[in-house]
Amino acid sequence: MDKAWWRRRARVRRSAVPVDHEAFCRTLARFVESVVDRETRVVVYLAMGDEVDLGPVVAASHAPTARFAVTRTPAEGFELTVHPWGCEMEEHPYGYAQPVAHAPRIEMGEIGAFLVPGLAFDRHGTRLGRGKGYYDRLLARAPHALKVAITGDYLVDQLPFDDYDVVMTHLAFSTGVVSVPMATPRR
Repeated sequence: MDKAWWRRRARVRRSAVPVDHEAFCRTLARFVESVVDRETRVVVYLAMGDEVDLGPVVAASHAPTARFAVTRTPAEGFELTVHPWGCEMEEHPYGYAQPVAHAPRIEMGEIGAFLVPGLAFDRHGTRLGRGKGYYDRLLARAPHALKVAITGDYLVDQLPFDDYDVVMTHLAFSTGVVSVPMATPRR
């Protein structure tokens, strides 16, 4: 079973898993407050239709919103850039919001954690994204940062793993956030 098969399966299966979005965001807000120091940034995503909306995590935080950041998808190439939360936004051609091209950028060394979307995650921290590799490239540039899988309470036993895949350090559920054991990923 290849990643394309898993993507098709995940789109169907995860929609059947109910998610308490309020509880999920409260759990994430507590985790961010307890783990990430106030001088580092937390990268969140702007949710597409089927993803957990992380806006309430930012709103629930006791830290200023300047602590948060979002990504921008380039017009060409595959390197996401990171920009301050609340910067000027525009609509991407695929219909989601993102920072404008001239928004100030945030350096990778300033980032303490990424709250990472995905179609599916497994118990080993393997992420199944949408297939372009944007997040794997971004996460590889910040090896020091926490990588928190936003599971939407949908978890599988094992996903395919490629050499370029970046493993998550934590799995977030509506009931809590757990560390992923630092085992060598399967090949």
